[in-house]
Amino acid sequence: MHDQIGYSLSTAEAIAFLEQRGNGTLSLANENRAYGLPISYGYDEAYDRIVIEFVSTDSSKKEQFASTSEEVTLSTYDFQDQTTWASVIVTGSIHRIPPEKVSNRVAALFFSRADDAAGDVRWMDKETFDKSWYEIEIETLSGRRGENVPTQEN
Repeated sequence: MHDQIGYSLSTAEAIAFLEQRGNGTLSLANENRAYGLPISYGYDEAYDRIVIEFVSTDSSKKEQFASTSEEVTLSTYDFQDQTTWASVIVTGSIHRIPPEKVSNRVAALFFSRADDAAGDVRWMDKETFDKSWYEIEIETLSGRRGENVPTQEN
């Protein structure tokens, strides 16, 4: 019997997987309440962080939970079958990025993946939506894969 399922990803493999995916589940917390939401993201290799744009309304929980979460997780995965799968989990702290600190390079990293996930809906001009930028400062990064997922060594 195995103690763990699958094989560990190296840091380089986990980063490559993060860069390829561009979407996952962000888990936030407020005291004893959890809040998980599907999200698009960009990985910023230069600063080893995840960049996210929240698109929300006044009644959205995202901003509230982000401001009270001491630790967050971002999970992303690809599952094809029992032997062909991979997943990465990032743990860290989340911080709002002032709009003037969002460079064209950072926005391009994010939009290269977010456009794939949101399609034309992303560009709808709705005054009811607030947009704000956040970063996850990566504290831990781990990943696992099934036996039929190629590694960098293959």
